Amino acid sequence: MEQTFVYKDVRIPKKLEGIINHMGSVESYREELHNLGNQWDLLTILGQMSGTGTDMSGTREGFAKLTSELLVQLALETLKKTVQDIGARAQVAVDIVIRNLFERTADIGFLATDDDIRDFLKSCSVQSEAAGASQGQEVFEANTHDGVFSDTVSSAGADHASRMSLLKRFQEYVAKYSVYFNIILLNNQGRVLMQLDQSSHVSSSKDPLLLEALTTTADYVEVYQHSDLVPGQDRSLIYAYRVSENNDKDSQSLGVLCLCFRLENEMEGIFANLRGENDWSVMTILDKAGEVIASSDVYHIPLGARLPMAVNEDFRVVHFAGRSYLAKTCATKGYQGFSGLGWFGHVMLPLAHAFEQTRGRDLRSRVDEDILRAVLDDPRLFSEALRSIPLQAERIQRELERTVWNGNVRETDSRSKVLLWNISDAGGRTKQVFEQSINNLHETVVSAILDDVEFQAALSVDIMDRNLYERANDCRWWALTSAFRRILAQPTMSDADTRTIAEILGYINGLYTVYTNLFVYDRQGRILAVSNPSEVHIVGTTINADWMRRTLALGNSQQYSVSSFEKTRFYANRPTYIYGAVITSLSPMDEAVGGIGIVFDSEPQFASMLQDSLPRDERGAVVQGCFGVFADRNRTIISSTHAGLVVGSSLPVDEALFSLKPGEGRASITIYQDHYYAVGARCSSGYREYKAKDGYINDVIGMVFVPLASVVTEKSEVRGVSRRNAIQVSRTRTGGNDCIEVASFFIGDRWLGINADHVLETINPEGITVIPGAHRFVVGKIFYQGDSIPVVDIRRELRLPPKEIDMETQIILAKAGTSKVGLLVDGLGEIPEVCMDRVEKANGMLDSQESYVECVVKPETNSKDVNMLVVLDPERLVRHLVKGKEKKPE
Repeated sequence: MEQTFVYKDVRIPKKLEGIINHMGSVESYREELHNLGNQWDLLTILGQMSGTGTDMSGTREGFAKLTSELLVQLALETLKKTVQDIGARAQVAVDIVIRNLFERTADIGFLATDDDIRDFLKSCSVQSEAAGASQGQEVFEANTHDGVFSDTVSSAGADHASRMSLLKRFQEYVAKYSVYFNIILLNNQGRVLMQLDQSSHVSSSKDPLLLEALTTTADYVEVYQHSDLVPGQDRSLIYAYRVSENNDKDSQSLGVLCLCFRLENEMEGIFANLRGENDWSVMTILDKAGEVIASSDVYHIPLGARLPMAVNEDFRVVHFAGRSYLAKTCATKGYQGFSGLGWFGHVMLPLAHAFEQTRGRDLRSRVDEDILRAVLDDPRLFSEALRSIPLQAERIQRELERTVWNGNVRETDSRSKVLLWNISDAGGRTKQVFEQSINNLHETVVSAILDDVEFQAALSVDIMDRNLYERANDCRWWALTSAFRRILAQPTMSDADTRTIAEILGYINGLYTVYTNLFVYDRQGRILAVSNPSEVHIVGTTINADWMRRTLALGNSQQYSVSSFEKTRFYANRPTYIYGAVITSLSPMDEAVGGIGIVFDSEPQFASMLQDSLPRDERGAVVQGCFGVFADRNRTIISSTHAGLVVGSSLPVDEALFSLKPGEGRASITIYQDHYYAVGARCSSGYREYKAKDGYINDVIGMVFVPLASVVTEKSEVRGVSRRNAIQVSRTRTGGNDCIEVASFFIGDRWLGINADHVLETINPEGITVIPGAHRFVVGKIFYQGDSIPVVDIRRELRLPPKEIDMETQIILAKAGTSKVGLLVDGLGEIPEVCMDRVEKANGMLDSQESYVECVVKPETNSKDVNMLVVLDPERLVRHLVKGKEKKPE
């Protein structure tokens, strides 16, 4: 059984202890219901003292129990919404950075095989008997004495020109892969031979990272720690690998290459994208020990702080620096099997601000009123426990109003009637608080869903832009491969030359699996070599495409080209992007001698991006029925997780979603395949230089759809009008013989009444027995105080459509001469005393002799209400119904 505790006279689940008191909206409703509870206590006592026989204690207990259920459900839903929000951001923060770092593992592996770096190391005349990776330990120790590296090994063998050439190559690399702040090349003994950062005075290193890079059997070394390579930082994220003589596994090591990642800069961008307006949360990245390695607010949660984590729980209340927080920690889901160094995303939200109502206020400006009503009425959006509360409140209120109505029929004392109406008003206000609180919560939930889908859509295009940023980098860097430039600049090429190109392309493609093929072509567009052996049939063919001509016309190594997203023979006649860069000669003229094309494997890659962007439930599963789409401004689908939305087809949703500016987002509710969907959309805006500063324009709209409700095309049947929606008569009572008392009620939207002298009481319709062969207006008979009484439905007489008996239906029992009759009604009205000067007898009107209207009550003078109350005569009504009609079975 779930543990509970008592909070201000309300029993609450233990998980809400210390939390519910921070929920301003829940506390406001609790206070209002508490005040109504006090009023109920007073009315119950007065009812017992009045002698009316009206005991409200049962109703009071019913509302008290429901109050507890309401507050618990409001609090749980409020907590759930907030926890899901911080959990989603914690997950995204760590997964985004892990995706980025996955690319770095390929970078170091490929750059360490760069021929220019290998040639430079060879030219340094490194002399060591144990230069191989298998002897790294001996080399490392032999050249270290009292912690100081020997100076016997130097880069003296490298002349100034070769040093400047390698420095320029490093600069070219970082100009494209701007995620690095330094590239460091060392020999096997830890001597720094070359580095990008010319302001650094580090000349040697004894970091264990170097030994690991020399001896590892893995494809890279990744560390986040203090390193003497970057002495000014407490910890640095470095990727390292040995540079060998060639690509053979047992090839002798020439040195170690290190790439220093701009972690702080990267996390600033990630946190900025995840943070909203008036956001009190602090987003962090934690290491395995729970130590902060990145923070969205270092003045709030500083680097190096040790935080308690909440990994295997929905949330946790933590205390830090004298403040309480709602916290959630998420381990990375990894990317293509890569999980990095085991970091965690961790979000902390101050409890004092965790539940501020910032959502829901602009919902009606974003969503059409009719659509919103349809969505809010759909039962699937909210829990059964929450949906049942207004139904229970309605049931209690209906019983209460029947009790009050019957009391007013029986009572003649005006003071007792006033008490009864006050009791009814108290019930109405209590029910109204229930409805208002739940309705506000529902609107907040829908608004939160809209915010969430916009967030997820923004995530989808962010992942896409980050991924394609790498593709633009790759093609430009690979085009600078010296072997390509040297071979293509030759007047003629041998078979050995093209094999060399194919081998390099194959090696690259083995490291970068997001491509189906890489190919190099000459200045006429003739394909010379491919990376994919199954595509060798295209070697020797000529490319005749606009993107090829644009590639050969590029002016420098920082430029690249991208094809349109279209079907191409290079991707099995499916649509994709082909990224390209010009290959220039090694001469000072940088003459274009060919180009490189890289075929992005768009189908699985885009689908994976969208899948990773879809909202998840509390179990981590994708929310049922939701799907993601990438589309261009012409509505053309680039990718979709929905089987029915084919790539290349048109997406039939709101035009406004395709007119967003770069970086702009929106969310709304749209109709798709007879369902209402919350749809979030965001237009791509690039990442770092990509699409932001490099001149490439390609606006892609990321969209996420979450189902909300089915579209109901049939008109709903006419529902009864509750007394509180249609009070028409003043309660002013003067007493005396010049007044009549009318028991009013509603059938559909018709306002009717019966002289209270003819009314017995009203009862619920349970127990109606259908009588075969009865008149069509007789719905059956009901047993009352020893009598079997027929129940009639006069909706047809009132020109109203038929309606099934439901929870609103009441039966008014009335005297019809010497008989009794039951009348089906949809809602109970008031029972006022009406002065005769407002009563107009039916005999004075142009009515037929068969009229069953006793009189009509006119509105009060100067009243804004112009509707009249029609008073029926039960005896004449029965005669009218049966007169001249044959009995026909239903």
